[in-house]
Amino acid sequence: MRWRGALLLCTALACFAQEDGGGRDVSVALLSAHPPQRIIISAAGPGAWWSSCATCQRQPLTTPLQMPGKRELVAGGPITIHDAEHSQERTANGRWHFRAGSDGAVQITLTLPSERYVAAVLMGETAPGEPRESLRAMAVVARTFALHSTSAQGPPDDICDSTACQAIRLGPVSDAVNEAVRSTAGETLWFETHRAQVFFSGSCGGTTESAGAVWPKLANVPYLRSTLDPYCVRKDRAAWHAEIPLATLQQIAAREGWRVPAHIASLQVTQRTSSQRARTLLLVGHDARSATVSASSLRLAIGRSLGWNLVRSDAYDIRVRDGVLVFDGHGHGHGVGLCQQGAAEMARTGKSYREILSFYFPGTNVRVLRLDDGWKEKSQDAISFRSTSALPQSSTMEAVRAWAMAKSSFAPRQDVSPMVIFAPSTEIFRQMTGQPGWQLASTSGSTIILQPSEVLAANHASLGATLRHEMLHVAVEASANSRSPLWLREGLVEVLAGDAARGEPLLSAVETERLLRSSDSRQASEAAHRAAAARTRQLVEHYGMSVVRGWLVSGSPVPAD
Repeated sequence: MRWRGALLLCTALACFAQEDGGGRDVSVALLSAHPPQRIIISAAGPGAWWSSCATCQRQPLTTPLQMPGKRELVAGGPITIHDAEHSQERTANGRWHFRAGSDGAVQITLTLPSERYVAAVLMGETAPGEPRESLRAMAVVARTFALHSTSAQGPPDDICDSTACQAIRLGPVSDAVNEAVRSTAGETLWFETHRAQVFFSGSCGGTTESAGAVWPKLANVPYLRSTLDPYCVRKDRAAWHAEIPLATLQQIAAREGWRVPAHIASLQVTQRTSSQRARTLLLVGHDARSATVSASSLRLAIGRSLGWNLVRSDAYDIRVRDGVLVFDGHGHGHGVGLCQQGAAEMARTGKSYREILSFYFPGTNVRVLRLDDGWKEKSQDAISFRSTSALPQSSTMEAVRAWAMAKSSFAPRQDVSPMVIFAPSTEIFRQMTGQPGWQLASTSGSTIILQPSEVLAANHASLGATLRHEMLHVAVEASANSRSPLWLREGLVEVLAGDAARGEPLLSAVETERLLRSSDSRQASEAAHRAAAARTRQLVEHYGMSVVRGWLVSGSPVPAD
């Protein structure tokens, strides 16, 4: 999906995001469960680059690189990393940082916008066919987890890509996940004046767990207390059974550094939490020696060694039988916070994502910034509007007039209903569009996203003029063939808006196309737009608008240079 819009520089003051602006780039430690000893780094598309350090000169990534071939390496753009030893591969467009660790492993960090991170979490943590409202609830939880973890207070911490944090799946994103991320963009859970600390698990088995039972420091968090969850068990209790040979348990204990009896005779739960999950376990040897281990430590150790689908939760009964440790349990995960199985059932009964979040995190509120109440929607004359504050009637009427003007200037081939989103902060605009903060508006398909009104005002850009420009983008895109060049689409908008100055284009069509798709600076992007406008004006003057429109609609080759 390509985003386009007016390219105007905002002042540093106007671009300064309130607090964290409702979003932030997120750094993720990749391949964290099995750090590779050696990886191959290659370009996954045009625009990939690398350098020897964060401030070193960038070089195009034309041939694969190896780590540890260098002590440190920084890369950007569409990159693929391959770890042959563990048969792992990841592809993503972002900023990559590779470091050779003291243990010989390669440490990999990918930094990407929080909205793209949330989409990757939903692809990794939810199942196909997830109901829309529970998927939206998960988007809010995943975003809250990330933005709370990477607090604006001090340097951000890396988030891992395993189930110890939030599992992610990079790559293509489903339409359902895209919708859930877009419709909740920037929304997180807040408790009073602070962003909440949230967790989720696959199935709580009918009772959620108190956070304090898993993490003692969170014992007093009021919205993370144990509660009955009737929705979770409407289908089943997610019962499971597991058997682990005692010899294997001994090996795990040795790796973890636990002092346990040499020959285990029995293992029993000695203490349970208020939700009846195991809290502590007593291991007794044939020589009557004993050791105490926390249930969560045992589950995590078994998961790291044998996989996470054996001991699925701490809600179990346990016994030793014929040299084998036998578990019979229910639920999946630690049980704290949102229960995915219960949330899906709530969605099927008609509950909204806000109702789902209120049930699992009582007392919290969904917001984008500290003082709003999240997104609100309204419509007028077939145009939809989204904002986090009340929209004055004058703003909606400006959009109605702008759309009428755009249709009269360039009638779309098909019916289209624009959506206008008023971003509450520059950072939310940046996260939603993937565009830099100096751009005032961005349009993709029929969706227009605008910077906050104070940013428009600081740049002496009226709402009406900005909307007229963006509505022309909607009209042009509704008629464009996917094969038609981007420079033609951009240039047509400039010509129709009366912004295309006369003169020769100073860039070739190929260079214009490249810079429109990926430019390193505002100056380069503006130069590309000027070149697109000049080239398109020449075509219109020479061939006429009907012929140029025909090229746009058919996607047939356009005379360029």
